[in-house]
Amino acid sequence: MKTITRRGAIGSAALWAVASRAMAQAFPVKPMRMLVPFPVGGIVDIVTRAVTEPMQADLGQPVVVEPRPGANGTLATALIPQAPADGYSWVMATISHVVVPHLQPVSYDALGDFQPVALVAVATSVATVNPALPVTTLKELIDYARANPGKLNYMNPGNGTSLHLSVELLKNRYRIDMTGVPYRGVPPAIPDLLEGRLQVGFLPGPLSIQHVQSGKLRALAVLADKRIPAMPDVPTFAEAGFADAQVMSWYVIAVRAGTPAPVIERLHASAMKALAGPETRDRLAKAGCEVPQPRSPADVMAMWKADYTRYGKLVKEAGIKGET
Repeated sequence: MKTITRRGAIGSAALWAVASRAMAQAFPVKPMRMLVPFPVGGIVDIVTRAVTEPMQADLGQPVVVEPRPGANGTLATALIPQAPADGYSWVMATISHVVVPHLQPVSYDALGDFQPVALVAVATSVATVNPALPVTTLKELIDYARANPGKLNYMNPGNGTSLHLSVELLKNRYRIDMTGVPYRGVPPAIPDLLEGRLQVGFLPGPLSIQHVQSGKLRALAVLADKRIPAMPDVPTFAEAGFADAQVMSWYVIAVRAGTPAPVIERLHASAMKALAGPETRDRLAKAGCEVPQPRSPADVMAMWKADYTRYGKLVKEAGIKGET
């Protein structure tokens, strides 16, 4: 049996490091693929294409976008741990990445099997109410709900979605009782919200703007780091005094854990370059998203871990179940 000496081990490590750097310098030498866990035309698909198109120009190779919706986003996500750890297979991870494992069995480790590359967008959403409800601020909504337990209905566009968790977190933090009405997505719920069968709805930014400006809905607060230009008088959750009840809906490019660090650095730099472009920023803004402050891959992983713990606790305390 051959004995591996300390010098041999050091030499092997050095050779691996040299090979890794050489691969990164050549990377990419073939097309890459971006798996999208949700349907074509949805916000995740829009964000993905807005970012990957300038990235492929920078990287000099095509980035093939592959929508693989299904099973709360886990069909696409599960393919990443099965792919080589070489940086050629990506997934656009959303908040569902750290929430769904608390709702249903998954075939992967949401933290251990993945490596974040770049945080590329944060979605803006708005807490709205039907104008017939006698509240004009988030605090008034909470006070009204406390005085009328169980009498307010709110929109649930899918268990574990950011819009659902936003209401659940508010309920959990401030001990209020409202009744969730389940829908398959946001569009089917809009008529009920506009006609008053639902009193409360947390909506994507662009959708809320049109209904608030028409007077059909009233905006109470924005779930974002800053106010929406189209609704400058509507405060953020933090400005309204409820920063601890804000759910950040993020979009992160991720690859398989174990991908060489130089490849991660190359992809991260390409994503940051794409986000600096005015066309990319404009496309994201039209989709109701902000370009966040740059974070390193390590910082994004720390965010993932914190959100995994935070929303796992919320799912347990609120008794949220997976979709059936």
